[in-house]
Amino acid sequence: MNANIFINKLKSILSEKKLNRLGKQVAFTKRERNITAFHMVVSLVAALGDKKTIYLSEILRVYNQLTGQSIKYKPFHNQLVKPELAELMREVTNRVFNCWINDALKYTKKDLFKFENILIQDGSSIMLHRSLKDVFPGRFSNTCPAAIELHATLNLTQGCFEKAGITPDSYSEREELPTFKELKGQLLLADRGYYSGSYIHELDKAGGFYVLRAKGLKAVRVHNAFKQNGQELTGSHSPKLCELLPELPKNDLIDMNVSIKNKLTRVVGYWSKKEK
Repeated sequence: MNANIFINKLKSILSEKKLNRLGKQVAFTKRERNITAFHMVVSLVAALGDKKTIYLSEILRVYNQLTGQSIKYKPFHNQLVKPELAELMREVTNRVFNCWINDALKYTKKDLFKFENILIQDGSSIMLHRSLKDVFPGRFSNTCPAAIELHATLNLTQGCFEKAGITPDSYSEREELPTFKELKGQLLLADRGYYSGSYIHELDKAGGFYVLRAKGLKAVRVHNAFKQNGQELTGSHSPKLCELLPELPKNDLIDMNVSIKNKLTRVVGYWSKKEK
């Protein structure tokens, strides 16, 4: 990206006037005081994005350094715990995402017109101080006893967040997936941690679409499989996927119907040598 475009986009998103106006819109600030929405957002970005921040007092220290003020901890903490601050940061994140959305998503191919929206679901783990392990247990008790996971559903068509939430890192990612009703007519993209045979079966019945990475499917039965040119790769019997893998052409799109938990499921993917 051109440096001038990058700078102009940052100025547009982090404009003092726009952020202070946004702070009033979400009711984070009602009157102009020492702690403004603009300074709060910039301080949070600087403190949490530039270094490893453990204590809330470190954010206050950054705030005072940036503003030249001497705000005490108590009034600053009162602002941090406001529910409206979460709404403020959500709106700022939406604007950032919308500003940097990939132009490639402005699709023109007719194949994508059938989807009302294209959603992507993912999560990111964040390590916490080990004293919080009973409240936010992590998946790795030895190396990371306390951790949270930020789950987000991004609308790639509209360039905004559909949903975001925080859970202990040990909680199941699949519980954070959108419901079947929400996904009717929409395309869901997700990593293999979200894969579930029963989920995609119900999603298919609800009229939703999906592209999911999957694992542990080598023992499933393949009823039929076709190359991109329409050539069938299975005979009269239904081999296991692990038996069929050596016959699959490298990096060719394969469309197959398999049985997962006695339910017929369509699987489409590219198969490389390392997966054999």
